[in-house]
Amino acid sequence: MNNGFTLMETLVSMVLLLVAVLFSSRIIVSILGQTKQAGLRFRLVEQLDFYKNYLSSLGWEAPELTLGPHEKQEREFRIAWRVEAAGPFLKRIRLAVSWGPLVLPLVLQRSRFIGEVAR
Repeated sequence: MNNGFTLMETLVSMVLLLVAVLFSSRIIVSILGQTKQAGLRFRLVEQLDFYKNYLSSLGWEAPELTLGPHEKQEREFRIAWRVEAAGPFLKRIRLAVSWGPLVLPLVLQRSRFIGEVAR
């Protein structure tokens, strides 16, 4: 009496194992892509928050707050902001942080009087 497996049983089990490995590898690749995308978005939000705080902390006459477009390249991120007059004592800052096709925009206001009181 033979105690081993037949060739057909071995081939069927190998095919089933291969199918299981292929499906799990697709899931793992998808999860890795989503993790990378989430990490990138987190870093974009960090940069946006940093520049929001940085621009809010500057004085009214700072060169970074002169009217018009401004741009800065920092590592792989592109930071762009446009300063517009929203009134005699108010500036509107349109800030955008981007990396490739991903762009995070933000609009903030900067008042001359709030800056003066804070000093």
